[in-house]
Amino acid sequence: MTRNEIAQYACRNTKFYHEKYRELLKDCAWEDLPIIQKHEVVHAGVSIISAEYFSMIGDSRMIRIYTSGSTGESMELFTTNAEQAKALLSLWLYRRKYYNINMDAKFCYFFTVRDYLGETQFEYRGNGFGISKELIQEQNIPMIYEKICSFHPDWLLLQPSIAMMLARYIFESDAPLIPSLRYIELSGEMVSEHQMQFIRNAFEAPVANQYGCNEMGTIAYQCPMGHLHIMEHNAFVEIVPQSEEDERLGQGHIVVTAKNNKVMPLIRYDTGDIGRWKKGACTCQNSAPILELVGARKDDLIRLQNGDVVSANLFRRVFQSIECCIDGRIYQYQIVQRDYDDFEIYIATDEEKTIIEKLFYQFVSNSVIKDSKFTFQYDTYILPQKKVGKMKFFSCNIPEMME
Repeated sequence: MTRNEIAQYACRNTKFYHEKYRELLKDCAWEDLPIIQKHEVVHAGVSIISAEYFSMIGDSRMIRIYTSGSTGESMELFTTNAEQAKALLSLWLYRRKYYNINMDAKFCYFFTVRDYLGETQFEYRGNGFGISKELIQEQNIPMIYEKICSFHPDWLLLQPSIAMMLARYIFESDAPLIPSLRYIELSGEMVSEHQMQFIRNAFEAPVANQYGCNEMGTIAYQCPMGHLHIMEHNAFVEIVPQSEEDERLGQGHIVVTAKNNKVMPLIRYDTGDIGRWKKGACTCQNSAPILELVGARKDDLIRLQNGDVVSANLFRRVFQSIECCIDGRIYQYQIVQRDYDDFEIYIATDEEKTIIEKLFYQFVSNSVIKDSKFTFQYDTYILPQKKVGKMKFFSCNIPEMME
């Protein structure tokens, strides 16, 4: 279906879109249709489910999925086995084309407890072996790696923070490589090129980034040339600027429309991420548009005393600059804003602390937060939150903002 046909279907079959679009579809351009926010979908209930599929709710053909809740709200999603298979088809085609990974290849993954009924630590599903994120603690890393090795996987599906944890274990303990491993796919968190190269070197396997969300499935997939190509069979993707600054930088909110979910249509849905289009063709011969992720999400905002906000990408730029100046590595970092002028900086690194801090102050000195208080804490690992299974690089925990 075209995007207009998807909108018309949703308007006919769901109360949510009927009320939101009924006066608009006839006369307005696509770009004038309201953008849907996550909180609207969370609170829509059954009104956003197509009446065509009401009778299937609770049926074995219906799949219920939950988002991680990393933004503070978890969303319940519905689709069917057939729709999910269709949404995954192009991803599998590219996995095979680029990295020779077929659907029958053995793989390991990590899951949150809420993903499954019960409180199992390990899960065997078909040709997959899952490990609970509840086990992710420093003392468990050798056991986790041994479990993965003994499964003899062809590939790994990991969040970048978990992949970095395992990669460091390989380097620092001189652990044996996984002989069967042919490919690693990263998903669920932002990942830098420095981190991807570190993971690639540790495992001695190709690494690709998959950008998507539980609500939509795969939105873009990285080819061997390092470009994130839009999965055009799965989603319509728009970049919608929100300010003059966005217009100047050629960036905006990543807004998507699902092509393969009639059960619970998502139309002009704001992912919460910020991106831009990369110009030019790719030598991999994939003609699909190339997406560049800017870094911070739309809610990753530094709050200033005067009421202004600044993108937390400020910290990404600072750390990227530091990484270019040191001999060692910054494996991970995380920033927590405790007050308008008070930040805690968590760092996992093998570089001298004094060098890191000197460079940090140097590169932050021209920013709007240069006079703030910065407290540095150094950890061996920065682990994902157990509740949501992801590691956020920035959090604003100013008490009055959290009330």
